[in-house]
Amino acid sequence: MAIELHGLFIEDDELQRAAALPFAKELCRLTLSVREIQNTRFDRTIALRMRTARSAIEELARRIGVPHTFRNTQGSTVGLLRDTVQSADITFFEPLRKMAVPAARQYAPGHRFPRRIVVVIADLQTGKETLFTAARLAKNQVHNILILLRNSNTAKLHALEQMANELLPTHRPRLLLLPEPGVQHLISTVLAERADMLVIGAQEELLKPQSLGLLLQQLECPICLVRQSDRDVNEPVS
Repeated sequence: MAIELHGLFIEDDELQRAAALPFAKELCRLTLSVREIQNTRFDRTIALRMRTARSAIEELARRIGVPHTFRNTQGSTVGLLRDTVQSADITFFEPLRKMAVPAARQYAPGHRFPRRIVVVIADLQTGKETLFTAARLAKNQVHNILILLRNSNTAKLHALEQMANELLPTHRPRLLLLPEPGVQHLISTVLAERADMLVIGAQEELLKPQSLGLLLQQLECPICLVRQSDRDVNEPVS
C-alpha cells in the first residue's frame, strides 16, 4: 500500500505561557538546582528540538523510501494529538518522559532484546487491524505480544483466539482479560507488564482529552494508535 510519513512537532501553548511568566522557575530533579526560565533560552531549546525532530523524520523517510512532510504548530498537545489520530491511519507518540531512569533489564551477552508489545482490543471489528499492526511492529518477536481484551465475555474471547491463530499461525500470544473498565486500570496493567510499546485501537473513549492526558502523563513507553480503515487484513504474520 502507499505510505506517506507526516511529522508533527507540537509547541504546547501552556508551556509557552508558563515560560513567559516573570516568576517561572525551572527545577532540576537530578541536582535540585533552581533557575529562572528565560524566554530566549526557552525558545532556543524548542528550536533545537524541532530541528532534531525534522532531521530524524527526514532520515527515516530517506531510509525507507517514502515521501514525507514536517511541520510545527502551537496549541494544546492533547487537542492536536486527538486531531492527528483522527486523520491518520497509524499514529505514534511518546508520553512525557519521567526524570527517574528505570532499572535496566539484564540479559545474557549476545541475547537479542525482546520487545514487549501490549495490544489492547475492545471489539473484534477494530481488533484485527490493531493486532496485525502490532505483529508487523514486533517483526520476528511476535511471541512477546500480550493481548489485553476489554469488555470481555466468553464468546468474544473464543472469537479473539481464532483471530489470533489466523494472524499469528506460528506463535500463540498471551491473552489477558481486563475485568474493570476505564483507562486508569488499563494503564496500571500496562505498567505492571513493563511494556516496551502499547498498540491500541483509536476508539472514541481513548480519544477523550482526559484519557489522552492520562496516557501522556502516566506511561513511558511509545504508544501506537491504529485508526480503523476500510481495507481487509487477511495476511498472516510468521
